Amino acid sequence: MDLNPMEGFREDLYRPVLGWNRNSLGLLTGREGIYRLALRWEYAFAVSGFQVFNLDCAIRFDPFIITEETRKRRVSPEALLEKILIQRAFTPYQILDSLKNISTFKKENTIYFILAPCKQFFDGDVQDDEGKFLLEKLVLILEFMRSQRIPMIVVESTRYTHPTFQAIFPKLVELSDDLWELRVVEGHSYLKIRKTKTAPEISAGALGGQSWVER
Repeated sequence: MDLNPMEGFREDLYRPVLGWNRNSLGLLTGREGIYRLALRWEYAFAVSGFQVFNLDCAIRFDPFIITEETRKRRVSPEALLEKILIQRAFTPYQILDSLKNISTFKKENTIYFILAPCKQFFDGDVQDDEGKFLLEKLVLILEFMRSQRIPMIVVESTRYTHPTFQAIFPKLVELSDDLWELRVVEGHSYLKIRKTKTAPEISAGALGGQSWVER
């Protein structure tokens, strides 16, 4: 497969990740569309020569979004998908164990995507106190991974109304070095850069607070 460098992507869709400091924690959030956008970013990293490790905590990975990008750019879908490893975790304990394994056995040249890590902590089988305690552990593990300079992007919705999420989400925001918020207004998608360590030419100021618009 002919791999293109990240710098080859000039569409505004990819601009936030072009300058992303790939030894830190990025947070992509919003009420809708965030998982589709995250998978497009995964495509961009994979086609640029990186390995992608996807920890899918709520069945948010859709391979058809990836293959849709390959068709647009005439890239072999089979070769590209081989560069994306998927691991699913369906309980809080599986999620925590998976993150510990990532921190222990981290791989070079790999970008880690963590999709919907909080959702399972609000499951009806998880008591509120237990869920809150385990979410605090989640934040501690992510903080440790960040200290190890593991390149990871956490993708989490802001739709949850659970009070525990309202308490834990600000900690995720504080932990992130880069924060991108996707908004959908009347069918138009806007990605706002809320916090950034990215290169100055693609910072929030340079883009007027928006990094891309998609109809």
